[in-house]
Amino acid sequence: MEDELIDLIVGDLFSESPNIIKLQKTIGNKLKLTSDDADDLLYKTVAGLNKSLFPPIEGIELVLTEGCNLACSYCFEKNMLGYRQMPLSVAKMAIDLLFKYSNEQSKLDITYFGGEPMLNFPAIKFATEYALKKASSQNKSIYFNTTTNGILLTDSMINYFYENKIKVLLSIDGVKETHDKFRVDKNGKGTFAKVYENLKLLKEKQPWVGIKMTVMPTECSRLFNNILELHDLGVNQFIIGPATGVHWSSQDSDCFLSEMKRIYDWYIDYSGSDLRIAEFEESKNEPFFGCHAGRTNIAISTDGQISPCSKILAIENNNLISKLGDVYFGLFNFRNRSRLINCSELRSECDRKGISEEYRGGCFATNYYETKNIFHPNMHDYYFEKAKRLKIPIVTQKSSKIAHKI
Repeated sequence: MEDELIDLIVGDLFSESPNIIKLQKTIGNKLKLTSDDADDLLYKTVAGLNKSLFPPIEGIELVLTEGCNLACSYCFEKNMLGYRQMPLSVAKMAIDLLFKYSNEQSKLDITYFGGEPMLNFPAIKFATEYALKKASSQNKSIYFNTTTNGILLTDSMINYFYENKIKVLLSIDGVKETHDKFRVDKNGKGTFAKVYENLKLLKEKQPWVGIKMTVMPTECSRLFNNILELHDLGVNQFIIGPATGVHWSSQDSDCFLSEMKRIYDWYIDYSGSDLRIAEFEESKNEPFFGCHAGRTNIAISTDGQISPCSKILAIENNNLISKLGDVYFGLFNFRNRSRLINCSELRSECDRKGISEEYRGGCFATNYYETKNIFHPNMHDYYFEKAKRLKIPIVTQKSSKIAHKI
């Protein structure tokens, strides 16, 4: 009976669409267990099998809300936005799952995401305090981050982030003229003035301020000036990325690369220690195809569904692409997790296109936006990355001087 049951469980978990509820009922009936006991046994079995088959989970993104107070035209989450918020019970189970699946890993990460996560600030407080208590009891370290548009930040929120060492990354696309073209509120009004006001408040508690910049094709020619002006306004760290899901002409791409080269030249000549631009620094060349999504990191939706990452989750949050499981039973879709980790399909596609020696397949979500398949490389991204490597060297001497802040 035991071997038969194990075969049944493994067979279902590796199927294309595991029926976890049916499996739970089967286990309960065969072993004459209560529903709660069957739930517990299945959860532990799924976790144990994950431990033996896959890498540990080191970080989670908690999508605390689907709502947002802005109406950014390029938002990759526009198909997801709604009014659902993550209940505290789901946040608790998500954190329990992180600790369960982290195995022997001692350093864990939690990122608060949305929508706009400040719309569900009570969940941030609950999750932070629960995770800290759990980390202390298990002798683990936990690091917190949040990405916010900055509009809803208050003194009390900023104080809370400071007291609990939650690093805040602001979404700012440039100075007023650039930022206000696309990052607008529900009435179509620009938001730079408010976010800059809150940046100054944040900087009083978090002296090192990082921002995530999304560059639209029409704004490429202003990128260098935007970087300089934002640095003058107190920004220390820049994460710069071209907008996805929009058309980039070859002229737009050339303009972006030219501006990045100007930024690079300025960056390597800058002698201060109050600046970091990760795109120009030597990074670890991962030996695997794909990325950490589904491998060591996962995202949790407002209702507890588990996706490889928040960007994949946002593509279709009512019918998750490469769904991995849920917080109730764990990472039970072994077939999807195995595909993400092994990446044999992505490797084959890169081989077929003759790019596998220099390209690891890019971002799963970006691939989907372009090809409608997370395992088919986005060739525009490939050519763009190749051109950037040829045009812009990597800083090695600078990276050793600057501590990683965000």
